[in-house]
Amino acid sequence: MRIPAWLESLLGRVFGIDLRTLALFRIALGLVLFSDLVARSADLTVFYTDAGVMPRAWLLAVNGPWRISLHSANGEPWFIWTLFIIEMLAALMMVFGWRTRLATLVVFVLHASLLNRNIMVLLGGDVLITCLIFWGLFLPLGARASIDAALANTPTPADNRYRSWATAGLLLQVMSVYFFSAILKNDAEWWPDGTAVDYALQIDGYATPIGHWLRNFPQLTSALTYYVYFLEWLGPILVFSPIFSRTLRFAVMVQLMLMHVGFLLCLQISPFPYISLVSLTTLVGGWLWDAADRAGQRRAVRRGGLPLRIFYDKDCGFCRKSVLLLKTLLLLPRAQIAPAQDHARAKALLEANYSWVIIDHDDRAYLKWPAYVVLLRRSPLLAPLGWLLSGAWAVKPGNAVYEFVGRHRDAFGVITAKLLPYHNRSFRIGLAGQLVSGLVLFSLLTWNLISVHWLPEAFYKPLTPPLRVIRLDQYWNMFAPFPSHEDGWFVIPARKINGEEFDLLHPERPGVSYDKPRWISREWRNIRWHKYMERIWSAEFSQNRLYFGQYLCRSWNAAHDGSKQLDTFKIIYMLERSVPWGQTPTVEQMVIWRHECFDKPSPPPSN
Repeated sequence: MRIPAWLESLLGRVFGIDLRTLALFRIALGLVLFSDLVARSADLTVFYTDAGVMPRAWLLAVNGPWRISLHSANGEPWFIWTLFIIEMLAALMMVFGWRTRLATLVVFVLHASLLNRNIMVLLGGDVLITCLIFWGLFLPLGARASIDAALANTPTPADNRYRSWATAGLLLQVMSVYFFSAILKNDAEWWPDGTAVDYALQIDGYATPIGHWLRNFPQLTSALTYYVYFLEWLGPILVFSPIFSRTLRFAVMVQLMLMHVGFLLCLQISPFPYISLVSLTTLVGGWLWDAADRAGQRRAVRRGGLPLRIFYDKDCGFCRKSVLLLKTLLLLPRAQIAPAQDHARAKALLEANYSWVIIDHDDRAYLKWPAYVVLLRRSPLLAPLGWLLSGAWAVKPGNAVYEFVGRHRDAFGVITAKLLPYHNRSFRIGLAGQLVSGLVLFSLLTWNLISVHWLPEAFYKPLTPPLRVIRLDQYWNMFAPFPSHEDGWFVIPARKINGEEFDLLHPERPGVSYDKPRWISREWRNIRWHKYMERIWSAEFSQNRLYFGQYLCRSWNAAHDGSKQLDTFKIIYMLERSVPWGQTPTVEQMVIWRHECFDKPSPPPSN
């Protein structure tokens, strides 16, 4: 049954995503994934191996039967490093669009597995990025600006407009974060009191210096509370409006992006804002790409009106493949590519200079490194880089690199023939993929409606096993129903075997101080350490305090000998409860753990 034209148009406006937007989403997603893995790798041994704070034996006890993790198959650092490197490479493959679907699948499996390896360091953004990767499995992410598109023997989709169950699922997923979070923000601090942002900024463990400064303006924080609350409520509704869809979607995208920039400035909750910004790229309308293309054409007319032409040596297979890749990856769809031998001027320049030839819009010819700079400067994506490399200082080293590649082009041809062959892979998503994405869409919508009590909790039972296995179970309760009113800092007074006392968190300082640090948010190396310690404090994860204590003993004593080894310590949480603006908070000292690094000998039996 054919869909009527008016309904087809309506569904396209509401649930469609431009293929160029999907390419932007793919690149941004791959970059954030790679950056996140690099950041995690600094604590790889601590958080993901048996030598750290989360031994696999305890993980199995708390994870439940549906949390499957390949990272739990081996507790050695070399094994985890192997999985990290594989996922990093797959993330870079996504960025460049090389074997895009395979790379997306590898990233999804490994990232879901990574999340299940240590629940103590999970952040809200971790769940979101896994959901985004999942929907990417069912989308033609490599149809534009990719190696896959450049080297396809079969034509890529001619129409940039694309709509499917997966585009609807991706858009609904992105907006679910805000809409269901707004529903869960049902405390009076959000509405009508307007004090939620002030309380959020009182959480010194997250507040930045800008956030601290902002607390001096209660009327402004009140206005920001209403802004966040109503934007999260109304934004998702307006995004799916069938009328004024272009204007409303663009306005909501800009406002949500500004909100996340505000989060970045005021709260140390990275990488969540970056992941959210990636998700919001899905709202970039095709009309914006078309407008950029028209602007490029107008600039070309002002330069002379001729098309950008790229000529290569037709006897060099590597040369043709290189210019195809550059044309596609640099977003130059109107550039013309042809063998230099078929064009008299280009042929003469090629023979005289052993170079490719670029003829720009003003009919000027460029060779070697300057030719590459011209392509960069014409790219809407990398024009600033082209401007940076256009100086005379870059010509000599640039030409040296170009000539090195030219002298070894046969060797590069052999390598690219194996790694980057021409292919016949389709960019279409088959019927099975459409059915799966449609089923998951309705499952996730049901799950989120249950989470806000709009559907009975009985529906959780059949949905829990499959959604937990693929790591799509979600609960968007950021600062809901209200920001936490509990904050504080840790002090770990310790004693060495020689009797010396010191703070294990700050061994470089003399003695032990219980004073509040100036910036609690800087007490920890990164957000994952902060989240881990936050959960160490909570009663839900109190059993992990033993493993944290054992880790502290192992790490200190491995670096110190004899009487300088760690003997005993306490973990103290200085609990500070938030108060209304203008009042002074109180601090309560709470000992949450005592630990001995060595077994004490038993006393002799009494006679």
